[in-house]
Amino acid sequence: MYNQPSKGRKKAIITALFLFSLAGLLAGFTFGAAGKALFPAAKPQASQPVAQTTATTTPVSGPKVPLNCPVVDETAYSGIANGAIQYTFKAHAVDKSGECAKSGNPIESGGITCKLWLSEHKNGRIQIPSNLWPPDKVKEPLPGEISGALVFDPGTPQTQMCNEKGQGHWKFGVSASTKPGKYFLVIITDWDGTYANWSWVEFTVTKEK
Repeated sequence: MYNQPSKGRKKAIITALFLFSLAGLLAGFTFGAAGKALFPAAKPQASQPVAQTTATTTPVSGPKVPLNCPVVDETAYSGIANGAIQYTFKAHAVDKSGECAKSGNPIESGGITCKLWLSEHKNGRIQIPSNLWPPDKVKEPLPGEISGALVFDPGTPQTQMCNEKGQGHWKFGVSASTKPGKYFLVIITDWDGTYANWSWVEFTVTKEK
């Protein structure tokens, strides 16, 4: 025969069950907290700045070395045919350690002739045969050169000796007689006719309004 538990005994059983459930709940919470501590959420990492490196160059002096395409330091890309001297062009001689017209060790030596001229825009290239490299030949009109197309400041003649840093510097304008169109500004560096190289940039001539 089944005997019902007394009220006191019922209360004791309910209290025990409640405490047991509470203990389990707390244990689960503790485990969950521990689990999160073991596997923290990944935090986004800020991207680190990349160090920018600048190519170093070593000036070349002494015996002659083959020249690479001169590096243009400053130029204009268009001009008005009005004869006004209002544009600047700068370039320097380099050896063949770098990329044509972009880099290389600067040549710091005397005896380098620099010349700037306007050339016809043909085939996208300029060719100057070696028999025209001697300084006295370089002064003459070169293949594709448009004689008198540019006018130069007296202090920066068209053909000049580069300075001791191998640099050429011109202040120039476009002659009023030059026809509008697309041309090349060409710079040659010539080391006593032994070695020479040249670069060019596109140059657009427009009429004066």
